[in-house]
Amino acid sequence: MRLLNTETGQFEERDPESTKYAILSHTWDAVEQTYEEVRELQRPYASNGVLRSSLAPHNRSLSNPERELRPLWDNPELSAKVRDACTAAREAGYRYIWIDSCCIDKTSSSELSEAINSMYKWYALSAACYAYLADVPFDEDHRASRSSFRRSRWFERGWTLQELIAPLEVIFLSQDWKVIGSKHTLVDLVWDVTGIPEEALLHMESLDAFSVAQRLSWAASRQTTREEDHAYSLLGIFDINMPTLYGEGKRAFRRLQEEIVRRVPDQSLFAWWAIFTGIEARQDLVMTATLQNAARIAFNREGASDLRAVSHDDVFHRLQLSHLPATEYTSTPHGIRTQIPVIPLSFCVPQHAAHYPEKYASSQWYLAILGCEHEDYPGHLLGRVCYIPPSESGVEHLYCGYAAIDPTPERGTDVPELFPLSPDTLSRCRPEIQLKTIYISHPERAIAGSLGAITEPHRQIELTVSSRARHTLLAQGYSVELSGPALDSSAARWLTLSKDNHGIMIAFSHALDNVGRKLTITARVTMRQEPSSSSTREIHGTPISVSWSDYAPWSRSLGARKVTISDPSTSQQLTVALTVSFAGLSYYLLHVAVTTETPVAVAALIVPP
Repeated sequence: MRLLNTETGQFEERDPESTKYAILSHTWDAVEQTYEEVRELQRPYASNGVLRSSLAPHNRSLSNPERELRPLWDNPELSAKVRDACTAAREAGYRYIWIDSCCIDKTSSSELSEAINSMYKWYALSAACYAYLADVPFDEDHRASRSSFRRSRWFERGWTLQELIAPLEVIFLSQDWKVIGSKHTLVDLVWDVTGIPEEALLHMESLDAFSVAQRLSWAASRQTTREEDHAYSLLGIFDINMPTLYGEGKRAFRRLQEEIVRRVPDQSLFAWWAIFTGIEARQDLVMTATLQNAARIAFNREGASDLRAVSHDDVFHRLQLSHLPATEYTSTPHGIRTQIPVIPLSFCVPQHAAHYPEKYASSQWYLAILGCEHEDYPGHLLGRVCYIPPSESGVEHLYCGYAAIDPTPERGTDVPELFPLSPDTLSRCRPEIQLKTIYISHPERAIAGSLGAITEPHRQIELTVSSRARHTLLAQGYSVELSGPALDSSAARWLTLSKDNHGIMIAFSHALDNVGRKLTITARVTMRQEPSSSSTREIHGTPISVSWSDYAPWSRSLGARKVTISDPSTSQQLTVALTVSFAGLSYYLLHVAVTTETPVAVAALIVPP
């Protein structure tokens, strides 16, 4: 560990476990003095580890290091924060101090990664942590409802969370480096500001006594400059070490979550958001199940802070199952594989109360039973709304969802994700409890291919034929013409496939409702005769219409529709198969296959933004 000597102003390598040192916690300014800059300022005052004075030897004595290095402390190029932090520590009797902004060589990725993984330990081993509140004046009532102390930026930053919890002694300093108080003397105020119980602040209980959801809720409203630091700043809170990879973005938090589930037997990690009660008692309730973005990682501080982990033995006792294996999480190419008990949602919610999206079968909605409970509902295991579509291969993915409640409850949320399951409910539903092996998709995979990943509304939709489809049709003897829209028609586009003296016309129209969150696509398929002596086209048969409907979050495939029409030139029956697939926001692929005995053409349409 590289420490700064508060007397000589030089860096020294010391063992943190056998060295008494102070440590600084602060919010970074726009420009902080780096290790390289401080090292350069030190050079005139030290050579080969021996102090060197810029004045004559008879004027200064090497026996007084503080006097010998006075020019360094007075050097205007030295950061005022570094100088004042060293002064505060020196006056309190500490010869060494650690300051993250200048004691880490951040040009070395290995040193930076080691420091990040060791930082919680370094703060915990410090004799005193000075929390410098640069925006808090000394002379004010710090307990006032709108005090600068309560609103200090220091309480809003991600890294200062572990810097508050890890040390035994935290001393709060005002903007002019005067002592405001300590973590012990101000514990009730700090608890009120941060939501962190005094048992955690004062080390009265181990952090393991607090659920994963509780610990994450402490960081819910804190901000970091780098997205990855949302995860890295929490490593010590969960006693986890993992490589730091700046540039990975949200994947850092995903890696942290995976490490947590592997190391901490606590399922409150999956209890992300709001809780709803009274679902059996409310006779006027209507619940509509909906999928949410699978990559969501946010936590609700108000809800999650009251979650308690329930041990595996206790869950086993409450469920009274014949077998409940210990929870394990295995990383696979399909995502994280685990086993979890589930109850079909239809058995927990009265049939009159539940509505399900048309595109998702009601039998595939469940409440995943989690090993945690809310402190307001002791004895109630939490059930999380989820959707588990069947898989012929046995790889069943779990997609998180929520319920929209109507009418809005008098208290609490109207879009809950969690439902407390009372002992009576568990007893009633026990015959329906299943132990499912499921896969939780990696978020990047979820965005690319899972249900519920895209929730943004569509814009105006237009159709176009892909060049590959056009070439395929030409090779089969079809010409392709895309026209429209016309002012006197509701059709958005006409796709005409012409061959010899007949043609297939497919008129596509679409409608966007609910501010672009509901989409309906209609296709009208017609066979047309094209006499060689005239440009007049004769319609054969009544147009046959098929349609698809979807709404946010958008499905990946809307399914296939088949239309059978007669070819007037050959009297053969032609089957036109249409399949609509989502390919991105306002982008759809429309696969068109025309077959007699064998396929003769395949077309693909793209819906651009």
